[in-house]
Amino acid sequence: MAYLTQPDYVRYICTCGQLKPITSLYFCRHCLKIRCGFCICHEVDSHYCPNCLENMPSSEARLKKNRCSSCFDCPSCYHTLSTRASLVQPRQQEGAGDGKVENKHQKKMYYLACFNCRWTSRDVGIPDQPVASGGWPERPNPFATQINQLLEYYKAIALQEKQEKIEKERKKFAIRGKYLTLTDKTGLTGAMARNIAGLPSSDSGSSSIIAKFVPSQASAEVEELPEDYFTKEVNLNQITSMPQRLLSPEWQPTDVSRLHPIAKLLSVKRSQRCRECDHNLTKPEYNPGSIKFKIELLAFYHIPEVKIISYEPMKAGENSTVLLKLSNPTAHEMTLCLMNPEDIPQVDNEEEQLESSLEKSLTLDKESAPCKPAAAPAWRRTAAPCVRAVGPPVRVAVPQRDDAAEYDDDATHDANDVIVWRKANKLGVRLQVATEAGAARGGAALLALALQYSYRNTVPPAANAPNQRNHILYTTALLSLGNVA
Repeated sequence: MAYLTQPDYVRYICTCGQLKPITSLYFCRHCLKIRCGFCICHEVDSHYCPNCLENMPSSEARLKKNRCSSCFDCPSCYHTLSTRASLVQPRQQEGAGDGKVENKHQKKMYYLACFNCRWTSRDVGIPDQPVASGGWPERPNPFATQINQLLEYYKAIALQEKQEKIEKERKKFAIRGKYLTLTDKTGLTGAMARNIAGLPSSDSGSSSIIAKFVPSQASAEVEELPEDYFTKEVNLNQITSMPQRLLSPEWQPTDVSRLHPIAKLLSVKRSQRCRECDHNLTKPEYNPGSIKFKIELLAFYHIPEVKIISYEPMKAGENSTVLLKLSNPTAHEMTLCLMNPEDIPQVDNEEEQLESSLEKSLTLDKESAPCKPAAAPAWRRTAAPCVRAVGPPVRVAVPQRDDAAEYDDDATHDANDVIVWRKANKLGVRLQVATEAGAARGGAALLALALQYSYRNTVPPAANAPNQRNHILYTTALLSLGNVA
């Protein structure tokens, strides 16, 4: 797992201008564009408990305040609590002769324990339960009545404002001789009709709630501190920490003896959609115990992957050699062309230019990928590349992915200045690069490399759409080649 702590040496440029590794990007097969986490819509499919894998609908999760009723976390170290059993000897019955017990069978009782910090529910005086699942007592919130009053008060205010808004709109659009509703023509409002019928008025309840509400008032009198507050010795082992208090915002216990188990938060399974074409990019299985996906359009399975094998020290004003590994993740042969970003042809279609301008206006401090040499991308402000490829564009053909060839250790070595070796759907490429003469010594040596690749779309076309399966797509990758020597 050492690779998880390493930085991202190869980052791809998303359509919105963000720099992300290929494992954090998505590829939409309908609009044929790269998407990142900012370019997609997240939708919650289901709620489930990560410990017991209980699945529940959104309405039930909302009623339970997004917490599981049978799983708990330790209030001391935040690990999941386990249910432990213990045998309890029944009490002696009164009146039994010679001190004998009528029921000799021991009773099994259950309590919660943490295997990490050895905290138990017995430490805070929670009684043991005769049932292993559920039945644990819930602490009442001391401010529940006040919170409910505030909720009812604000709901009444929202209802009253809504009714006033409707009345203003009716007066605004009322035209002489023309009526929007029958009540406007007869002059009989809904409230008057309810009063004539003997029914309670719809706004009478909200008005009474607003009238009866008593706002809180600040008091200048504050309880005095105890006399031994500054002289009493403090035992830090008996005082809760700030994270422990904030984990229970309703009570915020100050003493360790008042800590209670915390109901485990629910997790969600989410699906992701493309913001432009509204098609699903990822769709997981509904079962919380399954890790499979119905739809999984990750960029790792559609875009050629670039990895750095080795490189020579980058010196200002000198040429160097970089050895790269290119991989074809698709099931079709791919033609790759390595070039500089400014060599990408400009977008001549007006509709695509309009879409790129709309994406630029909707994103926050992000611009489109460097398809136009006149526009300066936003990523160049923080990551200005000082290394560029030298010579004509490099064109190579990469075979399709073969799962059986993954177990073949033999690689074909080519006597070529560009292609070093071939192995299944991977090949090694030698690339000549040059560092700018004005590059700062000790600065990051970044290489912006544009990829032109052929892509075969397997999605069936929509009705009245051209049946075009083969496409030529472009993407830009930013490679980190150490520091300038």
